[in-house]
Amino acid sequence: MQNDKPIEDRRAIIERAFRRAERAGLPVERSPEFEEWLEEWVRREIDIGTLRERYIDLLRRRDIAWRTQQNSK
Repeated sequence: MQNDKPIEDRRAIIERAFRRAERAGLPVERSPEFEEWLEEWVRREIDIGTLRERYIDLLRRRDIAWRTQQNSK
């Protein structure tokens, strides 16, 4: 992956994307898990597909926990 952007550029991409989303009033994920995965992507330890898969799994787990809580009421 010699042609990949430098680490600083990758961090800047994330920050710009988060700022645009926040200005648009969109929710931005700020959980410790997601923040760590972003850093792994910045350091090229994982690819964007892996980041996406992990995030989708996080959302699924949250949904299951919410549904379990709602069903126990």
